[in-house]
Amino acid sequence: MRVAIPGAWDFYSHAFWGYEGIGWYCLEIGGDLVQQDRNHRLQFERVSGYAKVWVNGERVGEHIGGYLPFEYDITSYLHETGTNQVVIRVDNVPRSNWLPGATLIEWIQYGGILRPISFVTSNLCFISDIAIDASPVLGGAKVVCNVEVTNAGGALFDGSILLEIPANDDIYIALVEVTCQAGQKAVCSATIDLPQAQLWTLDSPKLYDLRAELLGLNDEAVDEKQERFGVRTIEVQGTQICLNGQPIIIKGVNRYDEVAGYGPTVPEEVIRADLLKAKQAGVNCIRTHYPLDSLHLNLMDEIGLLLFEEIPLNWWLKPWEIDAEVDEAENNGIIDRAEVALQEMIERGRNHPCIIAWSMCNESGTNKPYGIDAMRRLMRKARELDPTRLVSFVAVGHTAGHQAFVEADMVCINFYYGSVIAPIVYQIDQLEQFAAIATANHLQDTVLEFAGKPVVVTEFGAQALAGIHGDHRYSETLQAAYIESVWQAIRSVEGVQGGILWCWADYYHRSTYAGPWQAPYGAYGVVTVDRQDKESLSVLSRLFNDGIKRELE
Repeated sequence: MRVAIPGAWDFYSHAFWGYEGIGWYCLEIGGDLVQQDRNHRLQFERVSGYAKVWVNGERVGEHIGGYLPFEYDITSYLHETGTNQVVIRVDNVPRSNWLPGATLIEWIQYGGILRPISFVTSNLCFISDIAIDASPVLGGAKVVCNVEVTNAGGALFDGSILLEIPANDDIYIALVEVTCQAGQKAVCSATIDLPQAQLWTLDSPKLYDLRAELLGLNDEAVDEKQERFGVRTIEVQGTQICLNGQPIIIKGVNRYDEVAGYGPTVPEEVIRADLLKAKQAGVNCIRTHYPLDSLHLNLMDEIGLLLFEEIPLNWWLKPWEIDAEVDEAENNGIIDRAEVALQEMIERGRNHPCIIAWSMCNESGTNKPYGIDAMRRLMRKARELDPTRLVSFVAVGHTAGHQAFVEADMVCINFYYGSVIAPIVYQIDQLEQFAAIATANHLQDTVLEFAGKPVVVTEFGAQALAGIHGDHRYSETLQAAYIESVWQAIRSVEGVQGGILWCWADYYHRSTYAGPWQAPYGAYGVVTVDRQDKESLSVLSRLFNDGIKRELE
């Protein structure tokens, strides 16, 4: 079967919808594209989930994890004549000892090559990475650039790196020498001071461009790479979350990256329209259960949306079961894999100003000894890799004992009183007692338990079937009233710095998803999976905008 990539194999035919198994891809690279004394790499943006790669019958490597990019140097495997064959084996079957750490998974495990593959040709010595730390200083900015150079050649490279940032009708530069041994990597650092730098804010998300040029003998151009960045700070001051030193209230939505008809491979214009629609509704923050592709990050940088980005560690060690998988937890290496994913996530996303927090997991056994130690380990690693952002993890709100929050920057908890947690709300007049009061009382206890830390409700919500109205469960009417009632409860508790609704859009369930919510899709969205409005969208917009008129393009 000849197929176009990128794209989930779920859309190759109706028979493939929800398929979990193995798929084989074969690509060809013409020998005329192979050049002597040049480096050739295959870059994969996103393959779901376990990829093995061969070039001309030789195994190049493998990557576990369906959300983050990876690449291979394939120079030595290529022929300059004829056709080079690339074979990719993709396996999206969940395993209990891989992320998300459980075989009970809510969202569809779309299979295949979900984002583009690039065949990159460069000089043998090239710029392989740039890490930027831009912080405001006295009306300007201090931009620290760490540039990684890879030397895939057989001789020592001696040269320099020229860094340029256009700003204020001028170009600010730095020049730093670099030496890289054959077959090694080298990192060099330079600082550029930007006078009168404009901050990246929600209302004015100013972005700057950094161009790095690798220069060799006689200052000849060897390679170049560009990155975008923003100047901003995110920090906790007491119980407040502050962007650029100013307190903000999180008004967020959880969001999967799928759209009906596309799955997770969505055209840029559709993603942009969706994110702009959310911002028009007053949303200032997006949360995900897994790292989003770089296209989403670029758009959120441009639009001015905050992002909680999370390791895809979900429902691990089931916190609602006291003795769940204790033996397995101590031997399966899940946290080793989570730490690898954490490093990949941070290295990929650290230059994006939209990302304000790294989350270690969602609704996992972080109230058990092994889980508590795991969260401490991961948060310490996150701070080591990136001390400029907040770190936390997300816990099930109605369970106790999540002691690692003591080391987190904020307490992130999910509450579903009245919608999932009994007593269940069946009519609007039950909302105050079963949803609002229960949420507010529990939040009061949480604020006291973790005194001095900000608390964010990272999930709350209720389901509604599109087109059903009236004062009864699963109606659009009751969902809208539920959101308003619980949001008012969240805002009533001092020390709670906002909430993130579950969720922005309806989403498809994994076909084997089981439990008390057996259904082909999750109907928690304020819009449908094909982005049609429900009653609750207008309510959310009124609550989040709070009288602010927004005009966006």
